[in-house]
Amino acid sequence: MDYDAFFQELKAGDIRRLYLFEGEEEFTKESALKALREKAVARDLAVMNESVLLDPTPGEIIAACETLPAFAPRRLVIVKDFSPLTRASKAEAGEEDEAEKPAKGRAKDNGLEAYLDRLPEYICLVFYVRSQAGGGRKLIKKLKDLGGWVSFEKLDRGKLIKWIARELKDYGKQIDRATAEQLLFACGDEMLALQNELGKLAAHAGEREAVTMEDVEAAVTKSAEYRVFDLADRVASGKAAEALVLLNEMLAAGERGLMLMSLLQRQYRQLLFTKIMAEDGQGPGVIAKRLGIPPFVARRMGEMVRGQTTEMLKEAYMMCVNQEFLIKSGQLSEEGSLEQLIMNLLVLRREGSFDAVKAEP
Repeated sequence: MDYDAFFQELKAGDIRRLYLFEGEEEFTKESALKALREKAVARDLAVMNESVLLDPTPGEIIAACETLPAFAPRRLVIVKDFSPLTRASKAEAGEEDEAEKPAKGRAKDNGLEAYLDRLPEYICLVFYVRSQAGGGRKLIKKLKDLGGWVSFEKLDRGKLIKWIARELKDYGKQIDRATAEQLLFACGDEMLALQNELGKLAAHAGEREAVTMEDVEAAVTKSAEYRVFDLADRVASGKAAEALVLLNEMLAAGERGLMLMSLLQRQYRQLLFTKIMAEDGQGPGVIAKRLGIPPFVARRMGEMVRGQTTEMLKEAYMMCVNQEFLIKSGQLSEEGSLEQLIMNLLVLRREGSFDAVKAEP
């Protein structure tokens, strides 16, 4: 089941004897575990009726489950990072699945899977896996067949925007969709990181009820992808001094030049596609859908490509591709190569603009 169904069950007071929590959305997974703890075990009895086991042996899991609850109807056992659920399978490589082999230093125990069929009525056993579960295919299938599997997949953009609005409401703030889109573009879609940024946004808004795009620009910590977008904007606009200042700030903050170059290459590819589609008469909405970006980003990219020809953008994109190839093939040192690429792009922007002016009738 998905985590919405889990929260609905929990709200109705339905607590299962067995769960497998796995998936990419760690923030929601932690929230679900916290909510389950509050429902399953009384806070004043948690010390006696809750066990948290880190990569235990199957025997240790069984022993914890066989311990009777004290002065309460239920005992909670949380198993984190159980190695048979986290080791990657090598089946595709033609090797025996690592999770099916005995773990180093312990005997293989086949009793756990059978024990799961006869869990005591008083037990709530939770297998908590960071990211996706892997490895023990038989154990994973068993956990899923028993009905306690909860998948914590990342929210789609629409649900994430609704979540942002709900979280800000707790601060007494409101946010419109466009500003929420700006926040996601600036910070990324990791909910744990977003949770931290929402508090900063609310504080920056002060007495104002509405959170604005200006608040987003001023208060939140920008992702590398967003800062590269700004860098491409400055280069595309021919703002050499601003572009070089921003580049130096990113490098001083510890961002790797090759990673930034890869992001810059992707940015110029999107600018090229934006130009081609715009010349074909397609508007920002269609461009946004085809490139998988928010509409306001498509509008900004449309502004960035004005005054540039398709040939200029093709050349700029190929500059990025070739520079990255030269570094990865060992023909060019990584040190200083990004700065060189930015200077070449700025020269292309300036000289290309002059050529465009000369070509006008």
